[in-house]
Amino acid sequence: MKKQTGIWLDLRNAWIINLPAAADGEIIVDHVSSEIEESAAVGGTRSKTPWGPQGGDNQRSVQERRHHDEKHYFEAILKQLHPSTDELVVFGPSEAKFGLENLLEKQHHAPKIMGVESADHMTQPQMVAWVREFFGRQAPRKQPGVGREHED
Repeated sequence: MKKQTGIWLDLRNAWIINLPAAADGEIIVDHVSSEIEESAAVGGTRSKTPWGPQGGDNQRSVQERRHHDEKHYFEAILKQLHPSTDELVVFGPSEAKFGLENLLEKQHHAPKIMGVESADHMTQPQMVAWVREFFGRQAPRKQPGVGREHED
């Protein structure tokens, strides 16, 4: 069976859900926090001369810093991927999933991207269930009566 992984992410957190290759294996969930600063309104400065420059360079440097922070965050996520991952789905509420997809497409040894999907905020069990459902893998069910002593 192929090693399948799902990544739920927004610009603050990423949850990496590794499904086991064997049906009876353990699901491993890793967490990566971003250090991307929330963007605030950036003010410029007005020139003292009429029709002079208005200080737009500050906004450009903020955008460049954010782009650099996003790339660093996506690289940190990719470092957490298990090297034997064959198939990957990326999902989440923000546009960050497309940035990660773009970086993955540039990697030579990246897993096959099976989908990039929109999804709301979820609890960790909901994320695991979502990834299982995406890959068509059923949750293990306990047999009735197993583990209980039988009374007569």
